[in-house]
Amino acid sequence: MNPQDSGYLSSSPSNEQMYSHSVHNSKKLHTKPEESYVAMIARAILSSPNYQMLLVDIYEWIIHQYPYFATSQTKAWRNSIRHNLSLNECFIRQKKSENGRGYYWGIHPASLDAFVQGDFRRRQARLRAKHANHSSMQSMPWMMNTDLSYDYSMQQGQPYTY
Repeated sequence: MNPQDSGYLSSSPSNEQMYSHSVHNSKKLHTKPEESYVAMIARAILSSPNYQMLLVDIYEWIIHQYPYFATSQTKAWRNSIRHNLSLNECFIRQKKSENGRGYYWGIHPASLDAFVQGDFRRRQARLRAKHANHSSMQSMPWMMNTDLSYDYSMQQGQPYTY
């Protein structure tokens, strides 16, 4: 007796369903995420215990969460990550790493609440950081040694070192 004739549906997927599913997953792997770099970076930093990460750890988190970047033929996306970290006021460069090979990056206190709630709008994040005062840092002891001044060396034609 054929299972379809008995009124019961088979619980195993058909070959057609499996192919359709694998094609969908394959497309997903090779499609660039619609999420902005600001959102990806913020999610990466928020995933760390102290809301701070080294650049290399941000890269690794993004590769793990978004397979597109792991299979990307070009590494230009890494330049975009560095660009966004350096030029968006919502991200701040913190203390140097223990091995001295880079800095920790964090989220500006004025942008933290919005990012935690999932609001990653770039313009809003920049405005919040711009209008913030340093008093909000007192509630976050791990931010006390953070320099919130913006580095304009990139715009003056001098290379920015990481």
